[in-house]
Amino acid sequence: MSGEQRRTGAPQGPPWSLDLLADLHAGVLDQQTADQLRVQVQDDPEAREILAALDATSSDLAALPPLTIPDDVAARIDAALEDEVRAWAQEQSSAAAPAEPAVPQPAPAAEQGGQVIDFAAAKQRRRRKITLGAGLVGVAAAAAAVVFSVLPGNTDAGSNQAQPGTTTGRPAPLALQGEQVTLNGEQFGEIMQSEQYSSALADPQRLISCLQANGVTGGKPLGAREITLNGKPAQLLILPGGGLGKFRLLAVGPDCGPGNPAKISDSTFGG
Repeated sequence: MSGEQRRTGAPQGPPWSLDLLADLHAGVLDQQTADQLRVQVQDDPEAREILAALDATSSDLAALPPLTIPDDVAARIDAALEDEVRAWAQEQSSAAAPAEPAVPQPAPAAEQGGQVIDFAAAKQRRRRKITLGAGLVGVAAAAAAVVFSVLPGNTDAGSNQAQPGTTTGRPAPLALQGEQVTLNGEQFGEIMQSEQYSSALADPQRLISCLQANGVTGGKPLGAREITLNGKPAQLLILPGGGLGKFRLLAVGPDCGPGNPAKISDSTFGG
């Protein structure tokens, strides 16, 4: 059952969804449900591990020094945001039409006196919390990509030149040169938003086997892009690098799979 649905009593498990455990960690569930759920998850090693990871991430983020951005970069970001807001407002204004007043609907009654938990409302409150570990990791990664892409000096690819995209809708492989894969900020930001896999690794099971062969025991790549390294075709995978702002750049051959890491390059970005 998803967090968008309602149900009575404390959720039963294991397993429990990541969203529900994140709601518990963020403190957005009602007190009775949180107390009951907290007792139940103590007997589940996987749930305890997830909650511990959320605690560790929150602590790491809280210990970070204040982030400072150069004035010229901040001005460019502000201008881009203003343009987006202005465009959105124009779209809303042109699409606006008279609508009939909404008729309030009675809320469903609790079954057999049980307490109804509005998981949709809980999820909305959770999204307003900036202390959520898992969410903040994604936000931090996205913010890093944006900052790296707009910082001065990151518009040139150096020795790593991107090959122009094709006209078929699928970008051509990113052409890189060097002994190891290195990316500038613009390239990193583009790949973080990409899920382009080679035909073989587009199969989820084959991808999992490839990651396991390279020592990656869990999680999905943060970004993926087909590349060529010194003219040799490869699949580039961006993975967590073991620290905040640090990422692993793993390039493998098309034949990567069960028992065959097919590793071409293993480098890092950031950190």
